[in-house]
Amino acid sequence: MGVWKRGLVIVLGGVGLTAATAWGQGRLDADILKYYGGRYALDCANPQSPRVLVQAAAVAVEQGNQRLTAQGLQAAHSYFGQSPPPGFFVALLGQVKGRHEVLFLVQGDALGQYIQIDGDKTVMANLGALGKARFRSCDAAQNQRAAGHLREDKKAKVAAAAPVASGTAKYPSELIRDSRFKAVYRRTLGPLASQPWLARMDGPGVELAQEKVAGQVVQMVAFCKVHDCGDNNAVLLYDAPGSRIYGLVHMAGRNQFIGAPPQPVAAELNRLWRREWRQGR
Repeated sequence: MGVWKRGLVIVLGGVGLTAATAWGQGRLDADILKYYGGRYALDCANPQSPRVLVQAAAVAVEQGNQRLTAQGLQAAHSYFGQSPPPGFFVALLGQVKGRHEVLFLVQGDALGQYIQIDGDKTVMANLGALGKARFRSCDAAQNQRAAGHLREDKKAKVAAAAPVASGTAKYPSELIRDSRFKAVYRRTLGPLASQPWLARMDGPGVELAQEKVAGQVVQMVAFCKVHDCGDNNAVLLYDAPGSRIYGLVHMAGRNQFIGAPPQPVAAELNRLWRREWRQGR
């Protein structure tokens, strides 16, 4: 079954159908077009090169006198959720003839911005080698912006992984980069260190705060698992001078203490856990 268009005819199942009908009302907005629209090609210097044209109402793949057109467009910045591939900017989703799914992934690298195509079996079979190609943006400004964005992202990731001096962290995601805290915390976690969300402390968390517990001022740390805060969360009490951590971890429907807190501290952990994760109930 073909989905290539020749002239003004789209060939599907060997039957020619006129291309005048619109099969989807989805359109890309002005910001998407500004940053990701325009012409992409295997060789921007060659006007005859296979190309992808990103426009408001359609994205077209052209090779010679053949054209594959996707309509009913949607832009998805969070297409890959919390784990996008390196250099991902946006996914442009559409359909050919209203039934063949096609995906245009706009990505970037050190050279600039490019598009790769994915789709259902019919689309990919018709594209052949073009289905594995990188179509480079022919817009110099887009390429400069994309390369710059990736450089800034790389710097931000390096900064986010950099060690934090003891006593300077403001959030759990920073505290875990305090080598002194991390050593005590990993020892306190024991077997629970195999749980990534606990070991990394990289999910949502509240600002670190001072609490007075059993007559001693300690640091209260509260954080949870990404997209699953209600069922996976924790409260810690960190005594930095004493290199000691007590905690309450809620996971798999039950609460468990870590660090063997004495009874008064355990009672306070229960209270703080209800305050942070059960709205005081």
